[in-house]
Amino acid sequence: MRIRSTRTRSLSIDEPDALPTDGGFTLLELLVALTLAAIISLIISQVGTDSQRMYDSTITTVETYQKFRYALDDINENLSKMVPTASLEFYQDQGRSRNYWDEGEELKDQDVGPNLEGGTQGRYDESAILFERKYILEDPRPEEPEEHWNDSIYFKAAVEVNGVIRLANVEYFLADPRKLEIGDSAGLDGKISADEELTFQESRSLVLLKVIRYVDLGLNNYRSTEVRVRKKIVELCSNVTDFRIEYYYDNQFDDRPGGFMSPSVEITPELVISEDRNLRPRNGTLAKKFLYGGFQSTLRTNARAGVRNLTTGENLPVQFNYTNSRIKFSQLRPGDKLYIWTDGGSTFPSAEFTMLYNEAGRLFMKEPINSSGWDQDPGGLRFRAAYVPPQFRISVRVLNEKQQEPRTLTMVVRTNG
Repeated sequence: MRIRSTRTRSLSIDEPDALPTDGGFTLLELLVALTLAAIISLIISQVGTDSQRMYDSTITTVETYQKFRYALDDINENLSKMVPTASLEFYQDQGRSRNYWDEGEELKDQDVGPNLEGGTQGRYDESAILFERKYILEDPRPEEPEEHWNDSIYFKAAVEVNGVIRLANVEYFLADPRKLEIGDSAGLDGKISADEELTFQESRSLVLLKVIRYVDLGLNNYRSTEVRVRKKIVELCSNVTDFRIEYYYDNQFDDRPGGFMSPSVEITPELVISEDRNLRPRNGTLAKKFLYGGFQSTLRTNARAGVRNLTTGENLPVQFNYTNSRIKFSQLRPGDKLYIWTDGGSTFPSAEFTMLYNEAGRLFMKEPINSSGWDQDPGGLRFRAAYVPPQFRISVRVLNEKQQEPRTLTMVVRTNG
């Protein structure tokens, strides 16, 4: 029997058949890796949160300025078309003064009665009028003022109503939506009255409204005796806390500089509305009418017929005097119209006249006066002379959708005045 001998072979790490040794992370390495992963996750989460917050803030800001833009664009579109008028609200002319309103001629609607809802409640407004009002906060926060602007303006302009251009009355004002929800029996359309007290939260929910009033006259009813006054209410902007309106005023015949004013500024030393006792300050409201004289005014003055210049043969223009007033028709421009009439014993030929120029309150007219039919009795001539300010300045203070972060934007509206 042959015995086979065996040899033991040793393995070398350099040989390709070598078996790998067992490997892995130590506990310290795992802790370091987990810590780094947690830090990276936290950074990513924080960046995501900041990005979301920045996105939300940007969206809120964009939405706020979109509300601004819509409201201010609408105001600019309509207020820039404001027309001068001495017969603002709707009426049916009975011929006592041609193409002008007289007392008792208010257009009546079978459903709502005379159209006396806009502007001065229950009273006919002859011309465009601006009301200066403020409301008061009962519990103002440290960062919130106690008084807030609550102006409104009422005027006539050519506006689009349901796809049709109509000469309508337009009114902008702040309103309380709660009043509109429960029904406003006073016909004020939720309007905030002067010096009305509101809580902090109530002031955050006010809205800016536009109300359009127009005569519903068309092909279907132009022969009808039933002419109705319609009203359209449009919400322009929500969460509005302040609405301020200023007008440009400059009396070229005094030494005061012109500028944007509100009635409380113009009241010193003079204010046009001080001539009308019905528009003097009451219940915290100041009013500025864009009209000299008017049917409801007690102002009277005199005129002088133009005389023929014997040397040149030319007729001198009619002179209409108002030199004893500091106002001196300062806002009228050449080409503006005046309606001059008398309700006394004078035989003045009532008519509409066109202004040529203004010499410190003595107006020279284009149209002649038939002096043969007028005894030149200065027994007190009355007048209506409407005008439009050259510019308005509108300021609106609006909150974001969360009723926070108030922002104010101001816009200048140029008119044809």
